[in-house]
Amino acid sequence: MWARKDLGGSDQSTTLEVKDEKLLFYSLLRNPIRREIINLLRANGEMAATDLKRILGISVGTLYYHLEFMEPFIVKNSRRKYALSEKGWRLVESMRMSDVLAEASVSDDAPLISRFLTSLSLNPLLGKVLETPSMMVPVAFLSGLVYVILSWRVSNAQVLLHFRLFPVPELAALVAALNILALIGVFTIAGLAITRRKGGEAELAASVPLSLTPSNIFLGFLVLASSIGFLENQVIASVASAFYIVAHIWQLGSLASVLVSSKGISWPKALIPAILVSYLSLMLNQNLF
Repeated sequence: MWARKDLGGSDQSTTLEVKDEKLLFYSLLRNPIRREIINLLRANGEMAATDLKRILGISVGTLYYHLEFMEPFIVKNSRRKYALSEKGWRLVESMRMSDVLAEASVSDDAPLISRFLTSLSLNPLLGKVLETPSMMVPVAFLSGLVYVILSWRVSNAQVLLHFRLFPVPELAALVAALNILALIGVFTIAGLAITRRKGGEAELAASVPLSLTPSNIFLGFLVLASSIGFLENQVIASVASAFYIVAHIWQLGSLASVLVSSKGISWPKALIPAILVSYLSLMLNQNLF
């Protein structure tokens, strides 16, 4: 009697597991890029990452970002090519195309706050820029130029992620330019350390200046407030301090999104180097200045 009960429980657990797998698979198929990856692997059996990138017309980071999410259903074989796993083939073959299309047409049911935070991180914007190679260099140059000019204008520049006041505007501009290079170097090393693979470094370098948008907004606020003499006001000074905290947190998210969009690193892993850089920045500013 006890053996029979255990068997029934095992069957029920297996049924639930298969159902959960199908739900996960359907949720992945809502994304058009992931649907196309599944279709390509289904039609070709196996494909190299370079071929997938070329056909899909996406950056290396974007490709690895999607492949990581599809890990249960996609594997890399001994020839370093991607193919559907046994679980992936089983689910693909067991589903009717009408079911796939019906599920794929369902709108994303992610909470509104989740979608808002994703947009706020600048990851969608970075993804769009990286998908258009002709835009990467001009946008990166323009973003970096704005960052340096604003730093020069208020004689205030970041040392990693914390702002410092400098005696002359020219020094602030120089520090701002060097800071961009420093952040590119730090996050390039972080990306290589986490993924242990090359690829996406050019996209990462182009993304860092654009990811400094939160800092540019804060610097723009300082320029506006100082030009009309509002920084002398105690209330405005308090608002600036609160704005700085918000901009700093936003900056951490946007820098993490650089690793997500260019190297295909998951958010939990990408946030680690961003937070570590924040701590390092705090230590440098407290002990060296």
